[in-house]
Amino acid sequence: MITKFIPIILVSILLLSGCGDKEKAPQEKQSKAVAKKQEKVSNIINLKTTDGKVIKLTALDNGIKFEDYEGKIVLLDFFATWCPPCLAEIPHLVEIQNTFKDHVQIIGILMEESKSNEEIEEFRYSKNMNFPVTNSTENFLLSDALGGIKSLPTMVMYDKNGEYFMHYVGAAPQEMIEADIQKALAK
Repeated sequence: MITKFIPIILVSILLLSGCGDKEKAPQEKQSKAVAKKQEKVSNIINLKTTDGKVIKLTALDNGIKFEDYEGKIVLLDFFATWCPPCLAEIPHLVEIQNTFKDHVQIIGILMEESKSNEEIEEFRYSKNMNFPVTNSTENFLLSDALGGIKSLPTMVMYDKNGEYFMHYVGAAPQEMIEADIQKALAK
C-alpha cells in the first residue's frame, strides 16, 4: 500500500526543493548576504535577451536600476531548462506577469551556457512565457554580483525604486510571491 504513495512523495519533494547546492544558509542570513552583495555591484551589466534586446542594469547603493523598467517591481528568475522546479514555476510566473503587467516585470535569467537563442525562444514559445529571457555570459556576472546563485530556481525581487526587497530559493508558491508584490507596491 505504501508503495503507491512513493511516486507522489518523490514528486512533492522534487517540486518543493530546488536544483543545485542543498547546503543553504537560513533565509534571514541569506537575505542579509544578498543585500550586502548588492553594495559590491560596481558597474553596469548589459543582459542580452533571446530576442536581441539589451536590458541595462546599473548598480545602486541598495539595489539595481533597471533601464526601461523604472517604476516597476522587477523579479529576476534564475532558472535552467533542465530543472524540474524551474519548469513547474513557469506557469505561475506567466500568470503573475499577466496579473501585474502594469506594475511588475519578470526577467528570466538563464543559467546555462550551451543553449542558443533560437533554442530558448522555442522553449519560451512552448511554455507560453510572456516575459523576456536573457541568455549571455553577463547572466553569470549578475549571479556573481548577487553573491552567486547556488540553487535553482532562485528569484530576487526589487521594488519600484530598484531596491532589494525579497528573494526566494527553490520553488516558491505563487500566493507568496503575489503577497510580496502587494507589500512592495504598498511600500
